[in-house]
Amino acid sequence: MIQNTVHNLTFEQIQFLNRGPTYVSPCQLHILTKSSFTLAQLVTKQMIPLRRHLIKLFTKYSVDLSRRMNFEKEIQLAFNESFLTQMPPMLEHHALYEKQIIQSIKYQLNKDHLILRRTADDKNTYYLGHLDEFQQKSNEYIENSNSFEFIAIINENHTEQQQLKEVIQSLDVEFDKLYQRKLINKDYQMKFSMGKKTNIKLLNVYFLPRKDQDDNLLVEPRFSSFKNTPIDILANYLESILRPLFENYSRSTTFLSGGDFIQKLDYCCKQPNVLQPQTNFVTFKIHNLSMDVSHASLLRALGTFLVSPLVDNLFYKLSSQGIEELMALVLKNIFFTFNKKLYRVTKGCPLNLPITDLLCNIYLHDWQMSLLRQIRLNDSFYGRYHNIGFFTWNASTDYLERLFDELQQTLDSDIKLTTFIDTRVEFLNAVIENTKGILETHVYHNPNEQLFLLPYAKNHPRLRHRQWFRYALIRAGQYCSSF
Repeated sequence: MIQNTVHNLTFEQIQFLNRGPTYVSPCQLHILTKSSFTLAQLVTKQMIPLRRHLIKLFTKYSVDLSRRMNFEKEIQLAFNESFLTQMPPMLEHHALYEKQIIQSIKYQLNKDHLILRRTADDKNTYYLGHLDEFQQKSNEYIENSNSFEFIAIINENHTEQQQLKEVIQSLDVEFDKLYQRKLINKDYQMKFSMGKKTNIKLLNVYFLPRKDQDDNLLVEPRFSSFKNTPIDILANYLESILRPLFENYSRSTTFLSGGDFIQKLDYCCKQPNVLQPQTNFVTFKIHNLSMDVSHASLLRALGTFLVSPLVDNLFYKLSSQGIEELMALVLKNIFFTFNKKLYRVTKGCPLNLPITDLLCNIYLHDWQMSLLRQIRLNDSFYGRYHNIGFFTWNASTDYLERLFDELQQTLDSDIKLTTFIDTRVEFLNAVIENTKGILETHVYHNPNEQLFLLPYAKNHPRLRHRQWFRYALIRAGQYCSSF
């Protein structure tokens, strides 16, 4: 936990915040809730969403009625067995104790006007600081950012629902124009239109803290879920048809994971003339791409990709021009609310927008082409994982640095490129070293982190969280050249 202020939390409370709550057994949340429902009533209520999913599943796939009924019965029994079981007295006592600790922390934070929030670096750390300072930083970010455009104030005369209605109507007008120009058919127009949907909402933005190298407080915006927003269906559909095409198109220059990188590097370095005693390893990183790339650059790269002869130009009855126009609509209609004001994103893409990762990868694939031509001339190994890349280099480092300077100029002005050239580099949590023409690799340990801590992985299902240790062992075996 990063502490940036004097506080009145006790040692016991700080200890709890640093370690987090212990294992949460079934029904513990029911014990902690203030609900007047009985445990059986709560379990019955929580079974309803599962029943809905089962109905959708059985509707989609034809299942024999007797098997379906038997399956539903077994699911109900398993659910009841898991969540109706009474907690042992010791666990119940501990759960109530942790509830009191949490309540006392909330009370003290509110009393001292402090904020406790997860940091933006996804390192499973938390920031404790003054609420007023944090809110001021958040307001300044919105006001000074050139990525957001102020649209309107939300009040009684111009409610959020009215603003949402205008956004939806504007989108429907654009879809109608595309239909009139025969860039989409009637089915697509009806599919993408949100006019008749009843659960549509606008995005909200919130901020997460981080510290810079000088220990100053900075904030980064995060957007609420795009589900049920005006561009939700359109963005998801475009992502679903374009991602398989791009993954096939970029397969030869893409690393899927750290293990994939090590396997490809090991195989390549066994080929003649790839790894020589003087061979350097090169890594590069593109910073703040998703936040600072212009929409025009994203669309330009998308257009280049769509007309490539290596890409199938039959996109489910959509032309390349139609896809570009639809993607432009997505980027043009990212609206969000903050402090009773409506804004529009004019540059960059929110990280949790389904299409963001794909658009950024298409942009970088287009950007790297001049570098790839030079690498292929030198018969070198190359690959990229999202915004970081790795390759081998046997030619002049001065020439390579000039090449990187030229590549920096081709990026949007606010996007920064950093590089590292040496016979020993770190990439995807691995150390790669050229020892007189022999490849040596092993797991990289961040000196600022304790060695016995497993790496924190974000956005992973709960099942994978349980398998972290196993994954760490497998990764160690893959990474260690002497294993």
